[in-house]
Amino acid sequence: MSAKPGQPGQQQQLEDRLFRHFRGWNWSERARDTSSWLWDFGYDIQRHGLRKWACKDCILGNRPTIATFTSSGLQNAANHLWREHKTPAPEGEKKSTAQLKSEGALKSSQPTIASVLKLDVNKPTEQNIANSFISRFDKQHFQRLLVELIVSSNQSFSFAENPILREIFDYLSPSVSIQHANLSARAVRYKIIQEYNRHKQTVIEVLRNSPGALHISFDGWRSRNKLALYGIACFFRDEKNRPCKIMIGVPEAHRHFGSTIGGEVLDVLHTLGVSPEKIGYFTLDNAENNDTAMEVIGAELGFDGRLRRGRCIGHTINLSAKALLFGKNANAFEQQLSGAEALSDTEYAQWRKKGPVGKLHNIVVDVRISHRLIYLFKEVQKDEIDRAATLKLRSKKPLKLIIDNDTRWLSQLYHPGPPNG
Repeated sequence: MSAKPGQPGQQQQLEDRLFRHFRGWNWSERARDTSSWLWDFGYDIQRHGLRKWACKDCILGNRPTIATFTSSGLQNAANHLWREHKTPAPEGEKKSTAQLKSEGALKSSQPTIASVLKLDVNKPTEQNIANSFISRFDKQHFQRLLVELIVSSNQSFSFAENPILREIFDYLSPSVSIQHANLSARAVRYKIIQEYNRHKQTVIEVLRNSPGALHISFDGWRSRNKLALYGIACFFRDEKNRPCKIMIGVPEAHRHFGSTIGGEVLDVLHTLGVSPEKIGYFTLDNAENNDTAMEVIGAELGFDGRLRRGRCIGHTINLSAKALLFGKNANAFEQQLSGAEALSDTEYAQWRKKGPVGKLHNIVVDVRISHRLIYLFKEVQKDEIDRAATLKLRSKKPLKLIIDNDTRWLSQLYHPGPPNG
């Protein structure tokens, strides 16, 4: 598009440049007769009764030769704008011949089912084959299936952009590319949110019409991109008294404090219009922060959280069996039951012996196992980016902290010990 100068000083410089190219010319005295959109992209000048259009983009680009056209031949000016500056006609205005040809060539170069399958649509049999291929491909249904695949298999949104996957789609049906049915990662996210909003009211009605209580279970985990997420599931009976379960929310919890977790669960229940009298029991693991979460939830909904909580007996039995078979440290066993993670002091000390690289490794490990430190690491970067001096620096995004690959391939660098003597 044409770049238009915005400062009065710059405008004056461009006009001075214009008249250095056109000595003896001056502004047109018929400048008010400029109904065509093209006059927005050209200067209106005249000499000895001859009126011309001089290209603003050529002046702005300081070209040695400035394109000019008579006022009666503005179609040529439109062709020039498209060919030289890729300036299209505004929406609703007549397009230049050059623009129409360019757009027509682009359309004609795009493949069709007939061209890909080498079918002659002038022959009735081959025409029917082409029409059958076209009618059998449902773009909306294809995209819905792709989104369901990504969600059900817990793939990242960028999975839809995988080039090999797209090759498979094209192998199965050329209509995928021809009809531009492939999805970007951003489009996948948009469609998931769209589907959630579309079905949200149905979920609200189903939960409201459930004849019994709604029982809740929630647990946290860290996604592959290091987000601290909490999955909230609801167990209930439908109107036909059949047992059902549904995921009602996956909020992000920046901190694993019980109060934070409890607040996120309450927000999800409130969003779905679940009344306190419909709430039944909560089945949770043995993490200590769940005690606090239940206190917060119970205080808000009007019951004693301790009396509404069930624990994961399977989790306790599993840890008990491991302790009986392999464990010798009773304290570590108790820490695991309460939700704490035992740290390997030996491994930590071994890394410290490797010098600066080992110490850096330990710092990275400490940050990565703490959701709070991960978010703090991001916030510090965002603050630095926002205060950066240049636009280029302010356009950057926070980086993720990557751990070194402690494997048999020896990908980390060992720090040499002090020289002897």
